[in-house]
Amino acid sequence: MKRIIVGICLLLLTVVGCQKDMPEPEVRFTVIPMSTVNTAHDMPVTIEQNNEPFQVQHHIRGTSVYVECMIPAISFRDDSDKKQGKIILYIDGEKKEEITAAAFIIKGLEKGSHQVKLEVVKANNEPYHLEKAFTVSIP
Repeated sequence: MKRIIVGICLLLLTVVGCQKDMPEPEVRFTVIPMSTVNTAHDMPVTIEQNNEPFQVQHHIRGTSVYVECMIPAISFRDDSDKKQGKIILYIDGEKKEEITAAAFIIKGLEKGSHQVKLEVVKANNEPYHLEKAFTVSIP
């Protein structure tokens, strides 16, 4: 009887001791166009109108960064008569995403301070020479 108990204990120790440490899943951020988000209960953001060709408003809610771009001379829609464009998103100096919406959410940034840069380019990636950069601190 003692041999059976000792055998079971050794088996349990072997099974428990040989488990692999599972790494934490890598947190990857995502960008979500605001047109797909229900904002019925959000407070509208108003900004002062001026003659700048590229204005950016952003705010942080939890670990999400809400970004709204105002670029009167450029459209992100294919059916517009204005100049066509897209936004290149850089996080901490690294190109992360090409965005075709004026308002979007950056989700999943790690805790800490991050430098966000937005560059407006033509559909063929030629620059419009419109850039904005700002720093966000994720709690």
